[in-house]
Amino acid sequence: MVGRDPMRMRKSVIFSLLCGFLLLVAGLRIAISFVRFSKVERKFASIQVGQSRQEIISRLGKPHYYSGRCGVIADPLKTCTLEYVYGHPFAPLIPDYYIVSFSSDERVIQADRYPSP
Repeated sequence: MVGRDPMRMRKSVIFSLLCGFLLLVAGLRIAISFVRFSKVERKFASIQVGQSRQEIISRLGKPHYYSGRCGVIADPLKTCTLEYVYGHPFAPLIPDYYIVSFSSDERVIQADRYPSP
């Protein structure tokens, strides 16, 4: 009977541990994404026109899908200068977005949900 190579076994164990660690990290990231999106789903209805950008960040958190010029997902209002998009963790595969549009004085001018068809 031929003995096992200890170096090969060590490499196999290290590779298995590394793969397990990477799967754990990926799972945690996905879980955190779903927790953040759940918070947006629960609190989005409380967003009102006129609220400040800081109020939106404190209520929904920083946008995790997109932040920037208006009109990336839907046609913007003419007065829109900044848009926050909160997307489903699997977007764009599951296109479910919550969009908050801001005027030049950083006040909410529109808040809409764009769910998947």
